[in-house]
Amino acid sequence: MARKEITWQSIVGAFVISAIISMAYPYIVLKLGMGPNVSVLAAFLGALFLLAFARKSRGQNALQNNIIQSAATSAASTAFMCVVAAAFGYLEMNESVPAEAHVKIGAWQMFFWLFCSGAIGVFFSALFRRYFVEDPQMIFADGVAAAETINVLDAVEGAAGGGRLRTLGISALVGAVVAFFRDGVALLHTWNFAGRFAIGVEWNVLSIGTGMLIGLNVGVSMLLGTAVVYFFGPVIMDHAGLSIVLSNVAPEYVDQVRGLVTSGVAPTPEQSEFLTQHGGLANRYLANNHFSIAMLWFMWPATALMVTAALTAVLLRWRSLVAMFKGLSAAKAAADHREDVSLRTIILMSALFTVLLALFQHFNFSLPFWQTVMSVILGLPLILVGVRVLGETNNGPVSLMANTLQAIFRIFSPSIGHNLVAAGMAGNINSQGEGLMQVFKTGKMVGSTPRILTWVQFYAVGIGAASVAIMYPILTNRYKLGEDLVAPTGLKLSNMAVLMSKGIAAFPPDALLWTVIAGIVGVLLVLLRHWTGWGFVPSAAGFGFALILPGTLNLAVGAGAVLGWIWSKMSPQSYERHYVTVASGLIGGEAIIAGLILPVLYYFGVLK
Repeated sequence: MARKEITWQSIVGAFVISAIISMAYPYIVLKLGMGPNVSVLAAFLGALFLLAFARKSRGQNALQNNIIQSAATSAASTAFMCVVAAAFGYLEMNESVPAEAHVKIGAWQMFFWLFCSGAIGVFFSALFRRYFVEDPQMIFADGVAAAETINVLDAVEGAAGGGRLRTLGISALVGAVVAFFRDGVALLHTWNFAGRFAIGVEWNVLSIGTGMLIGLNVGVSMLLGTAVVYFFGPVIMDHAGLSIVLSNVAPEYVDQVRGLVTSGVAPTPEQSEFLTQHGGLANRYLANNHFSIAMLWFMWPATALMVTAALTAVLLRWRSLVAMFKGLSAAKAAADHREDVSLRTIILMSALFTVLLALFQHFNFSLPFWQTVMSVILGLPLILVGVRVLGETNNGPVSLMANTLQAIFRIFSPSIGHNLVAAGMAGNINSQGEGLMQVFKTGKMVGSTPRILTWVQFYAVGIGAASVAIMYPILTNRYKLGEDLVAPTGLKLSNMAVLMSKGIAAFPPDALLWTVIAGIVGVLLVLLRHWTGWGFVPSAAGFGFALILPGTLNLAVGAGAVLGWIWSKMSPQSYERHYVTVASGLIGGEAIIAGLILPVLYYFGVLK
């Protein structure tokens, strides 16, 4: 019997659940400053939908659910780019930026822009499916968790299946309870032992589950990165903290802000209000909330470390890339039996949407055609870097890859507005790449057809783009950007565009030197591991990303990795049988509560 992946149930379910998740996503991202896991959440909602509308397709629901989960992941990946809309808003609020540098974009423009750039990301990512999914170092923890959830919920019968379902349910309940008591009623508090740098022990079982899946090497590497922030963060703040703060202040207010920050006297309420309006990060500096300031220094060497390491790893496996391209371009006797989208289709669709994007950005943002083409071309290696970091750490560096293109784009143009447009384009391309690779990982474990998943992801980009175009104006009319909707990623993109207009002066003191050093270290780490086979060589992705992630998250991931390793040594058989299910439940339970239920309750005022 032929397997049915595309049915009316999977199509309708994909549309309905993608719309629900992506319409809720902008509020979550702008409010919390991050995009929570949706792969497992989508798989859970997909199972409920199919339970109600596809009762006769027992045994095929896993494939149909993968279609639903794929569409929702794509839509959410696009909806995450509401941070770019927030960046445009922050740019308009920045007093140091002339009015002609502001970026104006309407709802229909936002939809078309995100759809074109997202489509490019989908087809670019399809190039590298085999390369990443078949690499044993690429875990893609969310994809694994989604596949485990789909398979367990797919009416598995027998004692073994019942045991897996019970294990998944118990661990998901633990994740849900922890998330509710932490975020819903605020009874579980974080223990901060270096609060000024966001380092502490947080009740976060989602990250513990992630650590169990990504393994000991990456988990310990993230702990090492946190240790570097802990020991050297104070040195960075003493040496470069004030310079970083003042670099984000309009020239006419620099002296006044400097005087208030260095006076040694607590500001009056009027002075605090002045610093809120004109001082950028000054209030955080005075309040000893230094993580976001130090991150603007650490982001430079962290980016160099991850980029050079990822590109070196790619180059070392060039034969795999060549074989992959040959497989995509090989003629098939029957197109229906093609596993992947053909190379010809990828090239034609990428070229088509690049032309459409170039035309759109030229007429709406006055961006020269060649700059759009160059930005798209540069987006290709950035996908390789971003997906590789995601595969190892389960954290997608979307904003970091956007920042990387901003730094490179400065070579082409000093324009603040053009820089921010290029960042949004790169961010959306990378976001789609990361989402699609998680979907491919799930599809491999479930047994879906990659070609179908690619097209599902492509169509769902439009749902996510529509969600941003519709919801962002509604949210910013009801809530104030920068206060009710903090959107730190949007602020970082906006500030980066302003800083890049200054050229080499954008680097904080000594950051350029350490960026070069980190780039060299990234190459050496990968070569050392490749030549020696030593498993204890630190993960450049884990170490580098930990430099810019809150230590509360890194410690939880590291704890999960260590707990998983201890479990594997104490009871190998039990570990192999249950660790994926336990980790998936922890991730899924917290994702459902923190990613959907609590935001809805907050939105409607049920919780305060």
